[in-house]
Amino acid sequence: MADFKVTVLDPTTDFAKLKYWDVVIIGAGPSGLAASLTTAHRGLTTLVVEAKSEPGGQPQFLYADKKIVDIPGFPDGITGHELSERTFRQATDALVQFRFEEELIENQDTEQKEREDPLKKVVTSKGEYLCRKVIIACGLLHYPRKLPVLDALEWKKVHYKVPRINDYHGDHVLIVRGGDSALDAAVMALQRNARVDVIVREEAAVGKADTVGRVEQLGGRVRTSAEVVGASLQDGHLVTSLTDGTELTSELAIVQIGFLSAKETFERLAIRLNEDGSITIDPYFETSRHGIFAVGDVHGDIKLVTVAWAEGIQAAIYAFKEITSPYWLNEKRLHDYKLVMIGEKMTDAASAHSGRGK
Repeated sequence: MADFKVTVLDPTTDFAKLKYWDVVIIGAGPSGLAASLTTAHRGLTTLVVEAKSEPGGQPQFLYADKKIVDIPGFPDGITGHELSERTFRQATDALVQFRFEEELIENQDTEQKEREDPLKKVVTSKGEYLCRKVIIACGLLHYPRKLPVLDALEWKKVHYKVPRINDYHGDHVLIVRGGDSALDAAVMALQRNARVDVIVREEAAVGKADTVGRVEQLGGRVRTSAEVVGASLQDGHLVTSLTDGTELTSELAIVQIGFLSAKETFERLAIRLNEDGSITIDPYFETSRHGIFAVGDVHGDIKLVTVAWAEGIQAAIYAFKEITSPYWLNEKRLHDYKLVMIGEKMTDAASAHSGRGK
């Protein structure tokens, strides 16, 4: 179905004086950026609220220097940093507005209306924003889990995301955990002439076997069945003790032990959740609360950049349709429901006919 009533945002718009936004998007990762591009290109005033200090989501914070090779159109791959920077530039060129270091607190219903569309109030850690539609794209996993024994040192060289590759040229790097992100970080460090120890709690690294082989081929050491149980700073170096009695000295540590779930935040939004804490959506990416959509990792099983883009675009178009054509989505739902009912009746009739023929 083709878009209609498409307008263009006025570049002279004073966004600071808006009484409300057409769309507020929570999260500036791949799905949020794609959604924002789509709504802004359709003339909707769009605000993106991001809890971190910069845009990009997981490609920026987990593997900024790693080349992503499964995105169509980039045969030589593209780094997470470059991909994030390009998409963010597109969004700002489209007049999308951003607020960084603001965490979502709740979404409130209000008595105010715009063309019979009840406005919602997005409450963050720094402000409140009225809007017609909300798209949640903040990811299911919010913040990296901290390793207490290292975090207690408050040392700037303990990283919970993979740092830029120039940050560890020639250093001795300690990497905690053996998942794909940790092993990719090990390979990048080794390629920069760093010495690397990967500490794996399990009996074997859980990442890809070929990446484990690559780490060992480049001279890295993968220490399995070991955990960091003690740590101190000595002469600007990190000294760690392992459960197997080994003591290591390093200049930098990268910790990749997973993420804290956003389930508590989602529960505050009073929307229906799945058993795993992800958000329940309908076929149009709308949640159990009318006018609030959810895209990307907050609900999806397939965690790929291209899938996040596609979902962000689809939800943005559904939000656009609801704004420009009130009740459009409800009418489409009714139409789809009728098709399902017709299909069920045909199936029942066929079954009954088959039974009589026996």
